[in-house]
Amino acid sequence: MRLTDSQVRQYRRDGLLLLRGVLPPAALDRPEEEFLGLVEAWGGRPFPAAQSEELAQFLLENRELERRLYDGIREYPWLAEFGACREIAGPVSDLLGGPAGLMGKIPFRIDLPGVTRELAVWHQDYRYVRGNTDIITAWVPLQDTPYVRGCLMVMPGSQELGIIEHDHEVLGKRHYPSGVFGREVRYVEMQRGDLLLFHSLLLHSSTLNMSPTVRLSIQARYSALSAPTDPSMGQVIPV
Repeated sequence: MRLTDSQVRQYRRDGLLLLRGVLPPAALDRPEEEFLGLVEAWGGRPFPAAQSEELAQFLLENRELERRLYDGIREYPWLAEFGACREIAGPVSDLLGGPAGLMGKIPFRIDLPGVTRELAVWHQDYRYVRGNTDIITAWVPLQDTPYVRGCLMVMPGSQELGIIEHDHEVLGKRHYPSGVFGREVRYVEMQRGDLLLFHSLLLHSSTLNMSPTVRLSIQARYSALSAPTDPSMGQVIPV
């Protein structure tokens, strides 16, 4: 898949680009199957689907397992294989204007119903990824993600503000920038197979998962191969 000039202009203007239905079911099936396999291996109980209410309740009752999954799942190579797929790498390379590299640290988010422990309040990804300001995040939900399941909120065009100090603390460990809330806010509801690409300076936030099931998502980040990156984000893999 190659982006049109209009799509590239839209990304540069808004700091984000939503591509509908570009990821094939098979590409999303594997992360879900790997996740369920780890739940069974580490939790001792099989579940037929990641979107079962029984699985969500099981993880709510076994928070140590949730923490182990959240931290341990990132060590598996299939995440990098997913991040390197052409359906993502192609559009990312078009936006970066040349060869792209995938950062080895790839968060796999597990957002349980009503839980705020890992809730991402308003922020710029640059605060965490550093390196250079043109890094792109590919946000991929593994299920339909409407408002009630915790879709992302974004402030279109906010990447033009540059690097912003995150000067207020909330939830005990999260920080957000004050003085930015007079801007347009857009809720980005997504379906399974959709791909959201956004700039590392774009202000965005999670919303709370108010559904009875788990919200799973992958966040792969990409940089131009010629640009500096922070070592904490892992080895940069050419894609």
